[in-house]
Amino acid sequence: MKTISHTLQELEVVLNLWAYAGEDGYIVRLAGKAYVLEGNDKLKLSLLRSLAATDWLASQWEKVPTNFTLSGPDGQDMTGVAHASMLSEPTSHAHLFGSLMEKLAEGLPEQMRCFKGYYVPFKLELPQEPLTVTTVVMEYEDGRLEPMVGNR
Repeated sequence: MKTISHTLQELEVVLNLWAYAGEDGYIVRLAGKAYVLEGNDKLKLSLLRSLAATDWLASQWEKVPTNFTLSGPDGQDMTGVAHASMLSEPTSHAHLFGSLMEKLAEGLPEQMRCFKGYYVPFKLELPQEPLTVTTVVMEYEDGRLEPMVGNR
């Protein structure tokens, strides 16, 4: 039996993020999932991309925050709606997923470890600028959902 030993410094909390976009590019739902991985960033990103293709199906989604408002095709304001073009803008991207990332960080479970004969609680923290892969899940009119996992 192989034993795997990690120090907590070798592990990093990373995220997969999903934005559900209709054919019109409007995003009304978001999802995310936290993972704890080790290795270099290239390896972590490769694993996140691999998981992004299917893990969106096991991730709880939530609505886009109500502070996002777009003007619709008819000129009416649409609240709780973002546009897929925002995903390429780092500032907008962080703002769009900010509250979801906070929830994912809060949801990281407390763990225990034995230190000098006593169990001591600890909790891994989400880095200030976590390593993430963002995937658009296309929502088609015919009911299909298709994750668009990028290579970068």
